[in-house]
Parts: sequence; C-alpha cells; structure tokens
Amino acid sequence: MKKVILIAILILHALCIRAQVNTDRLLRVGSNALYFSDYVLAIQYFNQIIKAKPYLEEPYLYRAFAKIFLEDYYGALSDINTVISKNEFIPRAYYARGYIYNRLKQYADAERDFSRALEFSPDNVPYLIGKLESYDYLKRYSDELDIINRLVGKTGDPQITLEKGRVQLLLGDTLAAFGTMDSLVGSHSHLAEAWGGRAMINMIMNRGDSALADYNKAISLKSDNFTHYVNRGNLLHEKNDYSGAIADYNKAVSLAPNDEKALFNRSLIMIEIGDYNQALKDLDRILKNNPNMYEAIYMRATVSQKLGNHTAAINDLSRVIGRYPKFVPAYEARAGSYNALQKKKAAFGDMQAIIRINAENAKRHSSTKKEETDSINTDIKIADEESKISDWAKLFDVSDSEEYGNRFKDNDIRGAIQNRNVEARPQGDFVLSLYRRQKDIETDSYFSSLLNETNRQLKGSYKLYLVSEEISPTDAIINHLFKNIDMLSGRISKEPQDFYLYLVRGIHYAIVQDLDSAVDDFSRAIDIKNDALAYFCRAVVRRKQFEVMSANIQPDDDKNRSTAKPDNKKILHEVELILRDYDRAIELSADFSFAYYNRANMLTRAKDYNAAIQQYTEAIKSNSNFAEAYFNRGLTYIYSGERSKGIADLSKAGELGIYDAYNLLKKITK
Repeated sequence: MKKVILIAILILHALCIRAQVNTDRLLRVGSNALYFSDYVLAIQYFNQIIKAKPYLEEPYLYRAFAKIFLEDYYGALSDINTVISKNEFIPRAYYARGYIYNRLKQYADAERDFSRALEFSPDNVPYLIGKLESYDYLKRYSDELDIINRLVGKTGDPQITLEKGRVQLLLGDTLAAFGTMDSLVGSHSHLAEAWGGRAMINMIMNRGDSALADYNKAISLKSDNFTHYVNRGNLLHEKNDYSGAIADYNKAVSLAPNDEKALFNRSLIMIEIGDYNQALKDLDRILKNNPNMYEAIYMRATVSQKLGNHTAAINDLSRVIGRYPKFVPAYEARAGSYNALQKKKAAFGDMQAIIRINAENAKRHSSTKKEETDSINTDIKIADEESKISDWAKLFDVSDSEEYGNRFKDNDIRGAIQNRNVEARPQGDFVLSLYRRQKDIETDSYFSSLLNETNRQLKGSYKLYLVSEEISPTDAIINHLFKNIDMLSGRISKEPQDFYLYLVRGIHYAIVQDLDSAVDDFSRAIDIKNDALAYFCRAVVRRKQFEVMSANIQPDDDKNRSTAKPDNKKILHEVELILRDYDRAIELSADFSFAYYNRANMLTRAKDYNAAIQQYTEAIKSNSNFAEAYFNRGLTYIYSGERSKGIADLSKAGELGIYDAYNLLKKITK
C-alpha cells in the first residue's frame, strides 16, 4: 500500500475555514469518505475538525480508523491514545488499539485492550475475535478454546469450529479434535476444509487409508488449500504411488510457490527417483527464502555428492556441522567428499571426530546422565493447518460491500486471465464524473447523446464522463476540486438560476463525498430544469447515502443516534426515492441505458431478479455493447437458476472487455 502523504491544511481552506466550522457536517462527510475508501480525503476532513475543536474525541477516533486502513499503525496508535485520554469509556477505541497492538506484535497489550472493550460489550463478536487472535499469538490455547466455545454458539460459523479442532490438537487432545472435525464433516459436508481437518487428524492417529479418503473428498470439492495436496502426496508416497505424489506436490507448489514442506517433500521424492537436478532446484528455492533450514542444507549436500559436486557438498556439510557438531552422518558424508577430492588428511580428521563422538555417546549411555545427540529430521513433512484468525480480525471491514467489492483496484489483464480467481460480484453503478480511468477511454460503449448535449452546453469549461469505476482522488485532484467548488459557489451567487452550475457543483460534492450537499445541488438543478441527467445524478448519490445508512458500521454500544440502524419503513422510503429518480430519468430520456442499468442494480440488491433482468434487457436494447449489463444480467440469470442464459451473457461480457467473466465461466462450466 502506498505511503500516505498528508496534504497541507490549505487544501480545505476554501470549503472549511469559515467564521464557524460546522464540525457535525465535516464529521458526517469525513465518515462518508471513510466508508467509500477515500482514506486520505477522510483524514483531511478530520484534520479540519481537530484544528477547530481539538477537545473532541470523535475526529481522532475516525482519523485513527483511516490510518489503520492505510496501515499507518503508529500514527493510528497516537490518535487512539488521544481518544482514550479524553474519554476512557469508548469500547471501539480499545478494540481499535487492541487491533493495532496485534499488528505491532504487542500481544499482551492487545489482549488487555480487547478485555477492556469486552467489559462494555461482553458479547461483541469482533471484540471476541480480536481477543482470540491475541491468545493464539500468546499460545494461551486453553483461554483461546474458552472464547472459541462462546463464538461457536454465537456465530455457527464452520471456520470457528475448524479453529476449535486446531486448538484442541495444540492442547494434545487428539480424540476431542477428531470429534470436532467429525461433527463438522457431518454438518458441513460441502466444506473442503472440514474434510481436510479430519484427514489431518486421521494422519496423526496413523489411519492412513481414512486420511487418504478424506483428502480425496476435500480435493474433489475444489479445495485450494495447498496443505491438502502436500499431505495427500505424503500418503501416496507411502503407498509408492510416485506419479500421484509428484502430481500432488506439484499442485501444492503451484498454490504456495515458496512453501518449505511442499518443496522439501518434492525434493525427497525426486532424490528417490534419481531426478537430482529437480531436487537441487527445490532445495535451492527453500534456502533462498530460509537460509537456515538445516534439513535442506544437509539434503542439498547429499544431492551435490550424487552429482559429483563435492566442493559444494563440503561447504553445505561444514555449515551443518558448525550448527550440529555432534551430527555423525554429516561427518561421514563430508569424509566421503574429502576422499573423493583426495584430501586424505581432512577425511581422516572427520573419521577421528566420528570415533570421538561415538565414544562419548557410549559413555553417556552407560551413565545416569542422559543427553540427546545432534540429529536432523530429513523425513517428509506434514503440512499443518494454519490459523485463520488474523483473516477474521479485521477492523470495520467496510471498504468492500457485499456486492461490489473494492472499486479502486486496477485490473491485470495479462496472461491466462481465466485463472485469476475472482468472486461472483456484480459490476458497480455508473456515475457522472469529471474523471475516468484509461479503460473507459478505450471503448465507445459509454456513449450517451444526453451526455454529449450536456457537454456541448458546458462549452469546454468542464467535461463530464459516465464511469463505472470511480477514481480515488489524489491530493492534487482534491485541491483542484475544492478550488472549483469555491469558484462555482461564487458564480452561483451571481447566476442563481443556472442549471449547469448546480449540476457541475453537485458532481464535485459527490466526488469529495459531501453527499448531502450533492443532493441539495441536484435538487436545485431539477427545480430549474426537468433534466434526466440531474435525476440520474441525484439517484446515484441517494443510493450512496442509503448504502452508508444501511451499513450501520458503528456498533450499537456507542449509542450514537446518528448511526442507529434504520427501520424497514425508512429503508423502503429511501429505496422508493432512488427508484423514483431513475424512473423520472427514463421518462425524460427513454434511451438512456445507464438509468435502466443502475435501476436494475437496485432491484438486484433487493433480490427482485425478474424485474432486474427486465431492466438489464432494456439497457442492452439501448446499447448493444453494454458489457456491464451483460455481466450483471448473466449473474442474475444464474441466481435465478437459468444457467444457460447466464453463461451466454457472461461470455458476451468477456467478449466486450469484462475479463473477470472468463474466470467465472471456468468455474460454472466445471
């Protein structure tokens, strides 16, 4: 993630420095920016509030959240400490600080903060997961198990149950772990991880055939967990099924290219079948990432000997002996290489060392004193299931909405793009913007006669674009936007009936996430002129407001009225306002395909799939190259059970440039 460069306070001068700073408004607008992943912009808003009213704790708290998303943990920690110094009764502050401490590897401090947060909200799942993560890092497995048992009852999440089995294993209770995994297989037979978890315990219990059957099932469920392939490869290796084992190790390496166990196990089997060059490549890869894996150093020495490279073998064996001075096989091997190079004196020295070490060992065995001699385990490695707790312990994960994901990630369209794993998420709404990405320039599918006429009326002072991926504004763009807003406000004071000034200023406000002001400007524009684009823009911004309202990202325990969860009546009213604006845009411009498309997206969110399909179809009638409409209609058909129609639409979307469609097609057709 790019380092955040904080912008000079003057950037917001035009908008925010007035006789009186409206902190409530700035806090709301900053929260909007935070929700829509505009973290740098959000920080600027919170900076303004802090400058005007440094005694408030909320702007410090929200600024800390923005810094956490930017992985500026030390900056966030400073802000959270300020919050707690001002008000020690904010549970989210302790939660956020605990999250930061876990990232900074200060696990005991993190555990204390999560415990403090739980004093205010004992059943809060994110707080419990945060504490669970701390216990895992601290290896306090009994305490971890207590929390897991609470979470299993509260969430019913099978991933939590998997974690329970893992912790039971760490506590040495193999039978309990098997019972947990066996139960999970019974209740979630579609879950590859459940079968893989039970398979691993069967391996530990020396039930090889049962383990193999479970791994076969896990892999048949399209598992992408490399440990499943490593361990099935081990089981096949034991059965002398070399081709099957190699295929599984190859798959594991493709999923986890630098995993030591996968590479090491593959090198062992390559040594057995005499493919020393491949074995050497695998061992070199391991040691490039972990130069101190002595098992790999020792095995590389043995391979070098087999290839006749005794100098390399001696170098590696000397490293092993330096670390394990009583490891007899290393002396024996090095003596062999010395002899091959006619270095008889060095070989004799190693043989003398072997005699001395064996004598010392015999003496120890005959006495009451017992010490272990040096040894290196060069057997195959069992790949352990790793904890997934850190994947769950995410602070207010609001940057990716359920349907749309993060819109600010660039697409990579090189290579075998069908193999780039994507999720089945619809394409986002179209918005009117002052900026567009390069991909929007390279296609003519975003043409609109309505927009062309508006741009003609603007006479080059501004140019508007219809885009489906909004850019994340840079500091230069933000500076420019606020200057324009000030300039447009001055012009509006002189020309209060100019429709285009309100339209353009509303678009500026929307980009900087001042959604209330944007709606006000679009409404004023509509009062002046009954225009389809103005209705369209107002619908888009109202949808953003609705999304923020519905997300309810603030925990209930903060008791902040402004973020209370909306009731169904309020939700229905907001949806009605949005749909009504799209309807009005369509009435005024019947061929405006983007209004049909955005309206269909709203209907899809409401799970009214038949109506959504009809609206996507109308969009496609108006624009036969509307890739996003084909993509979303394809997904909607699949949701509705019309698989063949969905496949046809996804294929068309891929043809028109939405490359994610190819990965989805690959999954669906399999």
